[in-house]
Amino acid sequence: MNEREPSTPSRPSSQAAALPTHRFAETLRQARRNPLLRYGLALGCAAIALLVRGSLPVPEGTTVYQLPLTAVVVGAWLGGRGPGWCALLVCAAGILYWLIPPADSFHLPPDYLLGFCLFIGLGVLLVEFSAVRWRVERALQESDDRFRSMAATVPQMLWFESVEPRELLYVSPRYEQIWGRPIGDLTRDPQAWMEAVHPGDRSAVRDAYERWLAGEGDDRFDATFRIIRSDGETRFIHSRGTLIRDADGRPSRASRASEDITETRRAEEALARAEAELAHVARVTTMGQLAASIAHEVNQPLGAMVANAAAAERWLATMPPETTRARAALKDIVDDGQRAGAVIGRVRSLMKREPRLEEPLDINEAIREVLALIRQEQRRNDVVVETLLGNALPRIRGDKIQLQQVLLNLTVNALEAMGGVAGGPRSLVVQSEQDGAGGVAVTVRDTGVGLDPTGTHRLFDPFYTTKAGGMGMGLAISRSIIEAHGGRIWAGPNSPRGAAFRFALPAEPTGTGPENTYAPTIGGGS
Repeated sequence: MNEREPSTPSRPSSQAAALPTHRFAETLRQARRNPLLRYGLALGCAAIALLVRGSLPVPEGTTVYQLPLTAVVVGAWLGGRGPGWCALLVCAAGILYWLIPPADSFHLPPDYLLGFCLFIGLGVLLVEFSAVRWRVERALQESDDRFRSMAATVPQMLWFESVEPRELLYVSPRYEQIWGRPIGDLTRDPQAWMEAVHPGDRSAVRDAYERWLAGEGDDRFDATFRIIRSDGETRFIHSRGTLIRDADGRPSRASRASEDITETRRAEEALARAEAELAHVARVTTMGQLAASIAHEVNQPLGAMVANAAAAERWLATMPPETTRARAALKDIVDDGQRAGAVIGRVRSLMKREPRLEEPLDINEAIREVLALIRQEQRRNDVVVETLLGNALPRIRGDKIQLQQVLLNLTVNALEAMGGVAGGPRSLVVQSEQDGAGGVAVTVRDTGVGLDPTGTHRLFDPFYTTKAGGMGMGLAISRSIIEAHGGRIWAGPNSPRGAAFRFALPAEPTGTGPENTYAPTIGGGS
């Protein structure tokens, strides 16, 4: 997550992280990182101790080892073992030369031997003890430095506080970048961060925060709220914390990690808006597909109804009226009207994912009924229809109306393709046969303009069409229906010209198991 540049310049991590750390402690840490300075401090302490002890008017017989021992301890504590040993050697030489009579001599009288040996032994013990403590403190300091370096690089803001007494122990420099406020405000008031919380969220956040520090409920703190930075920008914060209890179960320490999730929240809101818009587009597209499907599928029955009505009108106008033919035409109108209603119902069931109406059916019978529907279109385009229907074909199981929709789409497309051919025979061949897998295959061949090789792979895509007034739904619906029946459909060139569409369907199962259902998606296959 990309973070915005803070409006308030961030402080160095050492300064920002040392909330109540005294300046002397920071100077001491810097001194311990410099070997020359460590040895210089140890030797300086030894020299000062010797000068002070030599200049004091101390009565004869008073011990001379207190201040040098103090210098040895300070030297070892500040610098470690090496500087401590240097301080001890300097102090021992100074005591022996200046402070033990006779002065200005390294001679050690027997009366001072025991005290001097005790000084050396005690000095060695203090050097080693102080050196061990120095190593421990240095290790702790290095660990603290590593933690501060890590805390300064993570994207979350980290802070630790004492519950009783209420005191802020540490806060990472990321506070200034996220909150846009100086860390010094927290030094004066550890609860100053609450002032930046959005007024609409402040009361709830404060109550949850105080209950968490009081140890009420879960030891986990998890809250998402808004803050208002000093530059007026509103940011979203996700804060999580853990409460640490002492041996008696009372809250002792609390640690929290706060993260700026503004960009994530904005991305989620943008995604939600995009999903809502996409859902709206999907609904509109579905309605458009449904309308296009209905318009496409009822076009043939409506055309047949118009043609039969015109024929009935002519036969009734003759003298004497040919009532028998008129009655037959009116019956065809009724059949076509029922067929149009069935088509609409089937298309709606496709869109609503309703189970299809399955029944055993003879594919040859379905072909004959479809060819009867296109007779008027056949005559208008001057097309010769030839049927090559196989004998003793296995029955298939499926929805007769839907499969006839496929046959109707393929045959009407073939008639329209041949309508634009200027010369040569216009022939439509519908063939049924048993395929190699034991099912039924149906082929529709025409001698029309043929297929565009560059667009063959898109023939069954929704809304793809090569006809000026086409909607590109017929073949997409056909593929959806055939695949829903467990079959497949494809297309290729016809010889010597034209196109050939072929689909294959499995034979009706011989068992008595439950019937299959399907939920195709209009406009792209099952």
